[in-house]
Amino acid sequence: MQSFGEKLKTLRQQRGLSQKQLAVLSGVSPSYLSRIERGERNIPHPSALVKLAGPLGINEYEILAFAGYITGAMADIPRHWHSLMADPSLDNMLRQLGDLSNQEKQSLNLYLQAIRLERENN
Repeated sequence: MQSFGEKLKTLRQQRGLSQKQLAVLSGVSPSYLSRIERGERNIPHPSALVKLAGPLGINEYEILAFAGYITGAMADIPRHWHSLMADPSLDNMLRQLGDLSNQEKQSLNLYLQAIRLERENN
């Protein structure tokens, strides 16, 4: 089984990026990337992983899963929910949904559908 560093190196090479290029695109230092790939550093903090995801051509969910931050029950949560929960303002709104009655949730769903239809028609 590949270590996280080996997976990171494989992803980087598949994108045709050098460590320096990935560092510039992500804002993570080249020496730090090198140490991760060689297994000299532990798995990076999620904030560093999120910086790497875009330049590597994967989403935040995928890189967090590769790193082992998303496992078990969290892996069963749909991907789009992870990005919603990562946004503090949206996470707060999602938490408030639990307090709504079924009728209020149905009304909110209809309102969201109306917004989508309006967006599609414009």
